[in-house]
Amino acid sequence: MRRTEPISVGELLDEFFRDRPLGPASMEGRAVELWAEVAGDYVAGCTEDVYIRGGVLYVSFSSSAVRAEVFMRRKLLVAQLNARIRAKVVRSIVVR
Repeated sequence: MRRTEPISVGELLDEFFRDRPLGPASMEGRAVELWAEVAGDYVAGCTEDVYIRGGVLYVSFSSSAVRAEVFMRRKLLVAQLNARIRAKVVRSIVVR
């Protein structure tokens, strides 16, 4: 389809990925990238390590208070991550 008006790169990428679903590994990588955005600036600043294996997101923190807060909010964070990815990629969060 040919466009006659300019379009932003963000809109173009959204359209591209909407038409072509990502593979499982790409979706898991996207979940790790979105962690800072979903968790918030303060929590992201206290995050030491984030990785995902088999649908389980492992997160470690430098602050025990932040660790406790994330532990209590983990179901909400899973729902927010999956909503941003538009697929059920993250099944649970393990807080370390």
